[in-house]
Amino acid sequence: MNKINIWRQGQSHLAAANPGETLYDVLSKQNIKIPAPCGGNGTCGKCVVNSSEGEVLSCQTFAADVTDVYLDNPDEKALIVLDAYDSQRPFESNRTGSYGIAIDIGTTTIALEMVRQGTVPCPAQLGELGNYPLSNSRRIASYSIANSQRSFGADVVTRIKHATQGAQAQLHAYILNDITQGIKSLLEKSGIPANEITTVAIAGNTTMLHLLQNMPCDTLGVFPFTPMDINMRHCLFPEVFGDTLLSAELLILSGISTFVGADIAAGILCCQIPSDPNPNLLIDLGTNGEMALFSPNRTIVTSTAAGPAFEAANISCGTASIPGAIATVRYLPENNVFMYETIDNQPPIGICGTGVVDIAAELVRHGLTDETGRLEEPFFDKGVELAPGVIFTQKDMREIQLAKSAVRSGIEILLDVAGYSYNDIGKVYLAGGFGHRINMDSAVTLGLIPPELAGKIVTVGNTSLGGAAHVLLSKKAETDIKALASQAEEVNLSTHPRFNDLFMEHMMFENQAQRGT
Repeated sequence: MNKINIWRQGQSHLAAANPGETLYDVLSKQNIKIPAPCGGNGTCGKCVVNSSEGEVLSCQTFAADVTDVYLDNPDEKALIVLDAYDSQRPFESNRTGSYGIAIDIGTTTIALEMVRQGTVPCPAQLGELGNYPLSNSRRIASYSIANSQRSFGADVVTRIKHATQGAQAQLHAYILNDITQGIKSLLEKSGIPANEITTVAIAGNTTMLHLLQNMPCDTLGVFPFTPMDINMRHCLFPEVFGDTLLSAELLILSGISTFVGADIAAGILCCQIPSDPNPNLLIDLGTNGEMALFSPNRTIVTSTAAGPAFEAANISCGTASIPGAIATVRYLPENNVFMYETIDNQPPIGICGTGVVDIAAELVRHGLTDETGRLEEPFFDKGVELAPGVIFTQKDMREIQLAKSAVRSGIEILLDVAGYSYNDIGKVYLAGGFGHRINMDSAVTLGLIPPELAGKIVTVGNTSLGGAAHVLLSKKAETDIKALASQAEEVNLSTHPRFNDLFMEHMMFENQAQRGT
């Protein structure tokens, strides 16, 4: 066993390294979370650290080969987390109780909010805080954080792999710690005593909820991809969290399948207007790409592995939505230059998801790529340099191309299964942080969103959190989400007879430049 000096802000501490461990392993044991979208497989190239041996990939460097590690990765505490939502469903408040906490566990981020239940008045010291998004000023406080499990990979597939290879306990502990930290912050912000929190409602994708409950993930990653349990769970908070921070009732919301979880069921609940007879679409392009076509009589859902490209996890110079991330891009043909803006106007450090969509759309719009997605010279070989060291490459174009084709094909298959045309759709609810910030013109130019639906789009924010809030306030909402989850029909894109043809068709950018202008 050897020791490594881990340096941060001019101070160091010693960490033990066992034989055969990588720097990534050692840092993970120290609860130091560095970007590792591929989960330590050596494929994303983003877990770079400075060491006594120079700049190295931490997941590919044996700890025994270095004596010092210097950490200066971007602080992901600054990650932008969307905790606002625009509920289409009127809020009802008929659940007895004092205060409740709604939680959305996303693969990338976690959002929490405290709400007033029943007829409890807003505490005088708080005034009328947070009258958006909950009606009647029921939101008391909110909190958001990056999901610490990100150090085990950007997507659920890598999380499942790590869980089945010995990291289940650590992944479980990370999510418990993140949520506990969030609840403590809400209590401190609001001044509400912990014993007045009567209910906690949690939504999330199926993998996140398995890891929360410490359920084995073995069956999630292998055919036929069967979850252990996705039914609504009623228990007491300490039964899952193992402490006495709260004595509240805990509701873990119903999911639909392994690939379409409680986050989407909650999202449909949040967007479903009981009196609306029209079929509507919900599209959530988070780390995973899920879609639902719903009407009063039928709900059809599907999912596609498109999210990582839209969150820039598998983009060469991709980064999370943190200060310095390039978020918007425009090409000025008269000057042959790409102009950009970064989050918080900080010096550029990489490209986040909305910037990736923008630059791809600009390349298409201005004829700098052909219909197959091949970049024109000189970009094919060198890529597009937006800023020193920040480059969008041909490989990146392929990643966004694959993602947009998968989503577009999924939309069309849902319509095909239901027997609808674009004209039949009432609204397209675009959920999640990426959907909240995306440039719609760019999305249409790429072919991600069909032009026929462009005028029907409503951005609705974090509807998973919104659905959890509905359940906190209304027993009817709890009954509705159970029914919705049990009756939803799932379409498997990989086995649908039209998917391959549609996927190849929508890989192309033919006529997209004209549509986007």
